[in-house]
Amino acid sequence: MRRKQFLQYGVGAIALCALGRLGKDTAQAQDMSALTNASNREKLCSRVLAGRIDRIMGDGTTSEVQLLRLLQINQAPLHLYGDLPTIYREEGAIEGVNYDIAFCQMCLETGFLQFDGDVRPEQNNFGGIGATGHGARGDRFDDRRIGVRAQIQHLKAYATTKPLVQPLVDPRFSIVKRGTAPLLGQLAGRWAEDINYDKKIMAILRRLYQLSGFF
Repeated sequence: MRRKQFLQYGVGAIALCALGRLGKDTAQAQDMSALTNASNREKLCSRVLAGRIDRIMGDGTTSEVQLLRLLQINQAPLHLYGDLPTIYREEGAIEGVNYDIAFCQMCLETGFLQFDGDVRPEQNNFGGIGATGHGARGDRFDDRRIGVRAQIQHLKAYATTKPLVQPLVDPRFSIVKRGTAPLLGQLAGRWAEDINYDKKIMAILRRLYQLSGFF
């Protein structure tokens, strides 16, 4: 087994172990995370009251364990993708993109990492970039971090005219009319033709926040 594959499986195993322990020690975990959850709840509530829950540029609110729980209850293969929450949090923070929204978009685009659409797992394309329907596979990226980075950059292209922090990896960044979709609701008809695209992502986002105890 190659070292890269070993590391990926290792991260998945650690993720499964963490979730298993969380399930066994629920009361203790809740006590230990009470202050953090209270802080995140206050932060999220302020965003909701300000009407910014669907703003693409901004801070994420959830923890890696909370993102993993969303994947777990939707039967995602955590033994393969247990490192994705960390990658989304890191890449989103670098570019100032709300990683909660980006992560939930990934869940929709990949069918919670089941890849039951046109895009195949080996493409590392978590945002369906270039997958325009009718069997079009879309773009391919060297590894999952680059794939996540491309999705984050594509979201930033739509959400703002600010320059990228990291080198460009999104092959379709230049064809986006910058700053035309600062809100999640404005991605419908732009990122995807589905007029309910934003509503589907928002439904997953709300489910994530419910699971995390924020609502």
